[in-house]
Amino acid sequence: MKTELVLRNENLWKRIQGFSLDAENATFPFSKKLAKEENWSSDFAQKAIAEYKKFVYLCCISPNGASPSEIVDKVWHMHLIYTQNYWEDFCPNILKRSLHHHPSTGGGSESVKHQNWFSETLENYRAVFSQEPPSEIWNHQTPKLKAKTFWLRHLKLIPVAAVLLLLGSCSNKVSSVLLTVFVLFFASFLIIYIIGGVFESQVNKNKENNQNGDGGSSCSGGGSSCSSGSSCGSSCGGGGCGGCGS
Repeated sequence: MKTELVLRNENLWKRIQGFSLDAENATFPFSKKLAKEENWSSDFAQKAIAEYKKFVYLCCISPNGASPSEIVDKVWHMHLIYTQNYWEDFCPNILKRSLHHHPSTGGGSESVKHQNWFSETLENYRAVFSQEPPSEIWNHQTPKLKAKTFWLRHLKLIPVAAVLLLLGSCSNKVSSVLLTVFVLFFASFLIIYIIGGVFESQVNKNKENNQNGDGGSSCSGGGSSCSSGSSCGSSCGGGGCGGCGS
């Protein structure tokens, strides 16, 4: 997608920037709930909300829509839970259009499609905001389980145990004890290494499923997981009920 096709809308951007997701006089506002549920700091939650607003703006001005990062998508998901705020204020009064979020159909082709959309989103981000997308928001990846790596780092303990075994070989009794300890240690290490590998494999499998579209999302009008337009008012009776499943 050519970045010059992105049509800027300063009035829309000012409305989005001026919109607060935190309700006035709320003792537990949106930003605090977001930070608590995602285990983020207050500052990080505020930064994620700011990037979410930029994403929404890109959704509205980009011909092919936009695709959120994992962090931005978490903000979007929570905003959708605040149905009155989202459908009765944010969409009609700020965006002046409906912005739907649908689950992806999944599969390899969906993964490629979302990756292309995401690349276009980053390209448009740079063109529109004249800056690089913050890496901690836009390049976030689900951390892999470190169990397997952790135990690989401790392979150096095996040579140490072997040296101790050799040093104790002068005494049959000591050698026997050390051999038993060495065998038990190695067996324990092997079991934990295998378990760690299984856990890591499962985590990576879940992550791959997400990247293949199970958790992918975007905002585009072309049969994607999110569409922007005015369909909600006509198809759902004005409440936005049909398109906000996440």
